[in-house]
Amino acid sequence: MATAPKQITGTPETISAELHVKKLQLHWLLQITKAINYNFSTKQMLDVYEHVLNSQLKVEKLALLIHVNEWSCALSYGTDKGMREFDLEKTLEELNKLHNLETEKDLWINTFDTMLPVYHKDHILAYALLGGFENSVIPNKNELLSFVQTITNLIVVAIENNNIAQEKIRQAGIRKELELAAQMQTLLFPVDLPSTVDFDLHATYLPHQEVGGDYYDFIPLNDDEFVFCMADVSGKGIPAALLMSNFQANLHAHVHHISSLSSLIRLLNTKVYSSAKGEKFITFFIGRYNIRTKELQYVNAGHNPPFLIHEKVVYMLNEGSTGLGMFDQLPFVNAGKVFIPENAQLHCYTDGVTDAENSKDEDFGMHRLREFLTARTHMKDIKLLQEELVSSLKAFKESRDFTDDITLLSFLFKSK
Repeated sequence: MATAPKQITGTPETISAELHVKKLQLHWLLQITKAINYNFSTKQMLDVYEHVLNSQLKVEKLALLIHVNEWSCALSYGTDKGMREFDLEKTLEELNKLHNLETEKDLWINTFDTMLPVYHKDHILAYALLGGFENSVIPNKNELLSFVQTITNLIVVAIENNNIAQEKIRQAGIRKELELAAQMQTLLFPVDLPSTVDFDLHATYLPHQEVGGDYYDFIPLNDDEFVFCMADVSGKGIPAALLMSNFQANLHAHVHHISSLSSLIRLLNTKVYSSAKGEKFITFFIGRYNIRTKELQYVNAGHNPPFLIHEKVVYMLNEGSTGLGMFDQLPFVNAGKVFIPENAQLHCYTDGVTDAENSKDEDFGMHRLREFLTARTHMKDIKLLQEELVSSLKAFKESRDFTDDITLLSFLFKSK
């Protein structure tokens, strides 16, 4: 059976007053809904909220605590002290223990009469502390608090959604920056590496993150000579990529004009130190090879020493200096010089190779890399050798992720 509608009772004056209050509530709800639909900023929505509570509802005291990443006092008025002067951590600890403000007269929050929590499922998004209802245009306290709870929920959820939207925009911007930085880093690497009657050359690059800090290059100087290098910048991400891009530009600008590797290294150190202000540094290996004389001049500036291997005899190319950018002036620079025999292999790598860890917290290390390479001095396919090394690294690390970029640059010097 249908229930009969509730009859409105009371004097005409009472009914008229109640209808007026309902119309005002509907009007204020519409204003708040418009503010939300028009995508008002957080400050604008809080201004609307304060206007409704203070100017229209005549609620004399308010403190609105909101959790956005961390707790903060988003809005307060009508108290002797600003809410921002209170210890929020202590405040929240007290609030979580409260059920009735009127029974907690010894706490500072007895300035207020009522606490309204705002929930999303079981998660508290905000607290609205209210006081001073005597002059409110809604004389019924329960009706007033019910309405304030409604508009507080609307405002807090709108602010939460606003922050989520802003975070999505921020994350999208970061992703776009990372994509651009990754493209920029890709441009640092040579498009093609040569394979000649004198040598085969192959490189492998496996980035750990979208933007890494590794770099390798091959730069022909003349018919008889070329320069090759490998570098790794401290730190990752966009700052590292920008520093490495600047480093590559300086290297290309000067490598053709400065014949002495020691002089070139000192110049590059000055450039890195000037760009990074001593906050980052670059480990760097550079070699200058003469095809006719088979002589390799090199400087190792704090980089992992490349392996020069011939008939299972291993030479570590570690003559050089400190990393670039650590000091405004390098304390020393020692250039190395070696003769490259036929059928020798030369392997450059970054520390992502040796630092790869397995489930026992063991790193791959120099000794495993050395054993792997010396066992393959017979291989004439340098690309296949690198593929086997990457497979060996993946098998070694088991289920763990790589902790850094993996970069390899390998030569096979042929016999005539």
